[in-house]
Amino acid sequence: MYIYSDNGPFHLDLARHQDKLSIHYEHMMKDLHDIQYALDQSSILVITDAAGMITYVNDRFCEISKYERHELLGQTHRLINSGFHPHSFFQHMWKTIKQGDIWKGDIKNRAKDGSEYWVNTTIVPFLDDQGHPYQFVSIRSDITDRKKAEEQLKTALKNDFRQTVKNLQNAVFKYKQTDEGEFQLTLLEGKILEPLGYTTSFVQGKKLDALFSAKVARKIKGYFAKAYKGKAVDFEVRIFKHIFLIYLSPIFEKGEIVEVVGTATDITERKKAEKAIYRVAHYDYLTGLPNRRLFQENMKMIDSLSPHYPFAVVYIDLDRIKNINDTMGHNIGDQVLKSVSRRIERCLRAGDTAARIGGDEFALLLPRADRKEAEERAEHLIHYIGERIAIHEIEIFVTASIGISMYPEDGQDSETLIKHADAAMYLAKENGKNNYQFFTKELDEKNAQKMKMERELHKALERGQFHLHYQPQFDLQSGHMLGVEALIRWEHPELGMVSPADFIPLAEETGLIIPIGKWVLQTACRQNKKWQEAGFPAIRVSVNVSVRQFTQPTFVNTVKEVLEQTGLSPEWLDLELTESMILEGECSHSVLQKLKDLNIHVSMDDFGTGYSSLSSLRHFSINRLKIDQTFVKTLDDTNKAIVAMIITLAKSLKMDVLAEGIETMEQAAFLKEMNCQEVQGYFFAKPMPMEKMNVFFKRPLVAFP
Repeated sequence: MYIYSDNGPFHLDLARHQDKLSIHYEHMMKDLHDIQYALDQSSILVITDAAGMITYVNDRFCEISKYERHELLGQTHRLINSGFHPHSFFQHMWKTIKQGDIWKGDIKNRAKDGSEYWVNTTIVPFLDDQGHPYQFVSIRSDITDRKKAEEQLKTALKNDFRQTVKNLQNAVFKYKQTDEGEFQLTLLEGKILEPLGYTTSFVQGKKLDALFSAKVARKIKGYFAKAYKGKAVDFEVRIFKHIFLIYLSPIFEKGEIVEVVGTATDITERKKAEKAIYRVAHYDYLTGLPNRRLFQENMKMIDSLSPHYPFAVVYIDLDRIKNINDTMGHNIGDQVLKSVSRRIERCLRAGDTAARIGGDEFALLLPRADRKEAEERAEHLIHYIGERIAIHEIEIFVTASIGISMYPEDGQDSETLIKHADAAMYLAKENGKNNYQFFTKELDEKNAQKMKMERELHKALERGQFHLHYQPQFDLQSGHMLGVEALIRWEHPELGMVSPADFIPLAEETGLIIPIGKWVLQTACRQNKKWQEAGFPAIRVSVNVSVRQFTQPTFVNTVKEVLEQTGLSPEWLDLELTESMILEGECSHSVLQKLKDLNIHVSMDDFGTGYSSLSSLRHFSINRLKIDQTFVKTLDDTNKAIVAMIITLAKSLKMDVLAEGIETMEQAAFLKEMNCQEVQGYFFAKPMPMEKMNVFFKRPLVAFP
């Protein structure tokens, strides 16, 4: 990622454009408030958590239930259960929404004063990044009048109830079938139809084709015919600018259908509210793309409709987007995500689906795409995403790591295909980022091995499978041992000796590095204290610290507690931190100063492999630089110059320098000539267990060349 500014440092540009970004967020928040206002005005709204506890109710819910808001919050819907529905009714409802599906139905509830009311209910589950519901939004409309009307109809079927139904809020109608097979309305009354002019006198004797458009008439005829065959029917239909929910009930006399009675409820506002909540539940608010939920639904649909056609799943992760958020702010980061989203959409064919899965991850569904087409799409994505993004005169470059899985060879269901595309994306990251990789069987085997190692890693600490080796560090001029570096080793009963290069990254990824790192610190400090008590010369023990440990708010307190527990004086502990941890972390200054106040020694490990300059080091409380072994391994003119420069400038900053990875006499002689103070490497001593270190302490002093 590269960032340039045409008008000086980027942070000055950002300050001038902060107001514009704030306006963008204000508009976004206004849209969300407008949706909530529309729902509050048109519907009864309730939100519950995953356990069914009520976390939000609007005023209309309080009005209809006759409970105060504080009486409802924290309760379940058992508070308003009327006892009308069987237990199986609610079992089916919970089963539906807990698996992430939307549930619709009519529910009879009991208000606080004992009165009962009916609500037509739509429950929408909101899903987290793993596809699990974390809350449920219920949109309801009061249908008590409709239910009362239906009850009244039952007792008035053989009477002239026209005057009665005229006063009902909803519409009531009856129809018969003529000898010619046409359907004719014999009754149509209700307050909701008065503005439309549809009354009994207007519709009697007319065919449906004369009352409605051809499309609407054709739809109504189909449902009318089903009801006339003895089936209770319900359906929705749009008439003019209104949406009606229609219920049809056949009337029998002596086993014969004599007519059909129907009710019509205007659900226009409820449908608008459902559409708004569907948008919130299925689309990403920032980019406007489908979210993980909708993407998975589309995957299932394609999976069921295309059993004989190949399709591809593409998983995209933006590289280093976190750096943009950290250095330029989340406002700029969001602008970048929106820009990348539009570029992804431009790479799609007709019928393709793009979704924002979460954070900086996107997914594509490419129906009827073979391997070649998927590869072409990935190449286009790499090209377009990598183009310059200009935001307020600032140039930003991002790249993408892309993984691809193919149906049917890489999986037979949506979950497997997404998982395999995700695994291929991580392979692209391991291969240097800004590239794409296809899923392979070998990758599957590698992931299976990784999962097995992760399971075993969880058990390794409690089963005592870790132990430490110690590699001595020397004063190159005098030959005296100055310290040791504690290096963790994992000896598994089945896997054998597992390389730190294999399990340390996994421990970082899973967070297990926190307890493992604390164990290393405790063990190393305790051992160093034992050596001192045994009468060996006092030396420092160096312990590597991971970025996950260093960024823990309790890190300094943990180090302090370990020193107190083991009795080791702080001056004999050296903490090795990487260059990026020290120079990129926002809280580095504070943490380093606290360590200095405790008199703890701090080394910058693998120096020279990052992006820092020596001049910036004077701002940090660092005692020692460890020159990365890559500069010592090959002593060409360039590396010699780099090593000499690091030693000279570090000394000018009053820092010690240790060169690691020394393996030959030539390397040792060069470093001695350059006045490098401290060294470490196989040439002097290999890492060894505690028992061998006890013997090594007693060796005679050896003069180095």
